[in-house]
Amino acid sequence: MQGNAPLFEVLPTGVFGPLASPNRAHYWALLCRLYDDYFGPDAPLPPSTGFQRREITAAIERYLLSDDPWEDEEAQAPDAPLNVRANAIHERFRVAGWLRQERVGAREMVTMPPLVAQFLATLVEFAEHGPTFVSAKVRSIELQLHQVAEGRAFGDALDEAADQARRLLVSLSSMSLKVRDLMPELTLAESTAQFARAWFERYVENFFVGDYADLHRADHPLARRSAILAMAREIEGGSPRAAVLGWYREHLTCGDAERAEARLARSLRRLRELDRIDEYLGRLDEDIRRANRRALAFLDYRLRAPAKLDVLLKRAVRGALAADPDALRLPVAPGELMDETGLRPPRRRPAAIARSANAVARPTPEQQARLALLRQIKRARLVTPEDMARYVGRHLAADGRIESPQLGIDSIADLRAYQTLLTLALRSRRLGGLRRDDPIGRIAKGFRVELLDAGERDDNGYLRAPRFAIQRIRTTA
Repeated sequence: MQGNAPLFEVLPTGVFGPLASPNRAHYWALLCRLYDDYFGPDAPLPPSTGFQRREITAAIERYLLSDDPWEDEEAQAPDAPLNVRANAIHERFRVAGWLRQERVGAREMVTMPPLVAQFLATLVEFAEHGPTFVSAKVRSIELQLHQVAEGRAFGDALDEAADQARRLLVSLSSMSLKVRDLMPELTLAESTAQFARAWFERYVENFFVGDYADLHRADHPLARRSAILAMAREIEGGSPRAAVLGWYREHLTCGDAERAEARLARSLRRLRELDRIDEYLGRLDEDIRRANRRALAFLDYRLRAPAKLDVLLKRAVRGALAADPDALRLPVAPGELMDETGLRPPRRRPAAIARSANAVARPTPEQQARLALLRQIKRARLVTPEDMARYVGRHLAADGRIESPQLGIDSIADLRAYQTLLTLALRSRRLGGLRRDDPIGRIAKGFRVELLDAGERDDNGYLRAPRFAIQRIRTTA
């Protein structure tokens, strides 16, 4: 079991003091502005010895001019002079550990400790956290693991991929809690317009997964998590393992093989947790569906309810209290208002039907004869390749050609064969001939049927149809 992270061995003990005071919002704004203007990555490169104290206190004075008054606090009375308040705030930050003051010669120089600056950057990133884009994180994890598996990167890329996988799962896990905590707050809106605005601004824009609509598509990067898990298994038991362990021993554990093994196992364990992402997404889907149903029900109630319903209820209550008692009698007939005879009788289940085996009845001779006749009728109308070969072989020579008026019809089977040949002729007239996947093409074996003139009709006593010709293309076996 892992121990607790040593937070206060890294950070100053009183670092949370200003952020837990009544003026915490003002202290946070000051820290963010100092970080942006002096100590953050967007600020100009600070001197190696830091900034002079009077420069920092002058900046705090400028901030106080636009953010005043503060609540009355020890050494922070709003009626104190501006420079006194600025120096008191600077001293509060110095004692809490947010700022470090050192004497360089005759000057007091101020810097922000690196670990505190990193902690403040993490807090700013957390406060500015927007919708999560799962696709970008999964692509980044896959790319880094691919480099490790190919030997182009080592433990640094593996650790970064593992940390991204852990942050992705934590983000999806906390998303459900945010959705559940948001709904009671939204229902306190005083008007429908306020609820709708808060719903779309806070729920859709801030809490929603940025690519939630594409998560279940087949081409979404999340569908490749099996490839990510496969690369993790390859790193764990394949050739890249030795190189990654060597990098850990050299750069992180000072040659300690046991600690290097533990570090590799931790990273691989975090990557294998991606296999549980379906559980988090399933719970998130259910929470979002529940939140959508509640939001739609609330909007439907607000839109259907009469305007100023609370005013109407208060008016009705005042009228009932001031009315004559006889006027408040219910308009019902004398007698008991409720009686057992007026209740619905209990529901009775019908008795189960006794089951018996199905009786086997043998068909009568008449039924058997009708069935045999039906089979013969269906067979007479069915045209197989063999039937077509026999019909065409009776009329067409080995290397000859014959037209439709010369075809004889002596039976139902001959008429069906003639109809099939006519269908072949009509379909073969299309551009490019008969389609390759046309099932009727399997019947024309060894001959070709072509339409002669679609306008001229031929009457053989059974059908009046366009004329066609049959041409032998090879000898029928």
